Amino acid sequence: MARAYLYDGATAIRHKVRIEPDEEGLLLSQEDGWSDAVPLGRLAVSDHSGSGLSLVRSDVEGWRLRVPAPVPAEIDRLFPRRQGYGRWIDRIGLWRAAGAFGLISAVVLASGYFAPTLLAPLVPPSIERAYGEALVGDFGGKYCSSPAGDAALRKLTAELDSDPRDLNVRVVDVPVVNAAALPAGNIVIFDKLFEEVDSPDQLAGILAHEIAHVRRRHVTAAMLREFGLGMFATALGGSTAGRVDGFVSLSFTRRAEAEADQGAIDMLRRARISPAPTAAFFRKLKAVEGDESRLAPALAYLSSHPLSSAREKKFERAALRNASYRSALTPREWTALRAICSDRAPTDD
Repeated sequence: MARAYLYDGATAIRHKVRIEPDEEGLLLSQEDGWSDAVPLGRLAVSDHSGSGLSLVRSDVEGWRLRVPAPVPAEIDRLFPRRQGYGRWIDRIGLWRAAGAFGLISAVVLASGYFAPTLLAPLVPPSIERAYGEALVGDFGGKYCSSPAGDAALRKLTAELDSDPRDLNVRVVDVPVVNAAALPAGNIVIFDKLFEEVDSPDQLAGILAHEIAHVRRRHVTAAMLREFGLGMFATALGGSTAGRVDGFVSLSFTRRAEAEADQGAIDMLRRARISPAPTAAFFRKLKAVEGDESRLAPALAYLSSHPLSSAREKKFERAALRNASYRSALTPREWTALRAICSDRAPTDD
């Protein structure tokens, strides 16, 4: 029985599951007793590389199963990789090939932590745009829009970033407490987040954090870490089906999270918005972790933005006692932004 991560296509929440082969295909199960048998005929490989195995379902849009490396043999044999190195191995011999792969693996492991960060600036913008356009389109008619809400969101973005022309910040009607930076300057705010934030200043801190991820190319580095060189194949004509949940749940390194926090604090300082409300938001979510009735909707944010006392204190210390802070939005603007999904007509762009 192997561990895996399931994105069910209904929400952006990542579920930990156990998988094992059965008579017809794969049996998925969880500790709470839930299980689902998926026939092999409904599963397709979207990625099978050194980083693991990704499967999608032909009958459930957005469904994705990620099996991290090393993929167990009993699962791996059900989804064989394309053979392309047999002749090369035969020419140099099995043991020499094993030695070569061992050396390469050692180098990769030694540099794996730093390589994505170093390679991120080298990724062509066209690759990022291909992913960004595909993922933005994957949300379909779930985007929210209203004249007053759109204006408030544009104002908030402009207050935080001095040149927001290449940023595309949107609200999506998805019942998840989260905000996520996507490739090519796209940022999505999930509507349910508005139920957890108490003020526009808290939202400003969250949005500034995501903008910092974009500006520091953390999204590109996370793409390389999660999908490896397979991202190039996808951008050159492969399928992005089932990957939107994966992007929303991309995990950043601790260093990247710390850089994004500092970037957010710098943006808030320039905009004269207090970082103290953002610290209060972190405290609120930490309390949610102990409340099972409220944990599920907040789980997406907690899984992609791990909380810590150090992060909370960092924002608290950044708040200056005698500073002249102002509200990120007026009460009217804040009301319009929070109602952007209830007042909207669905948009597909």
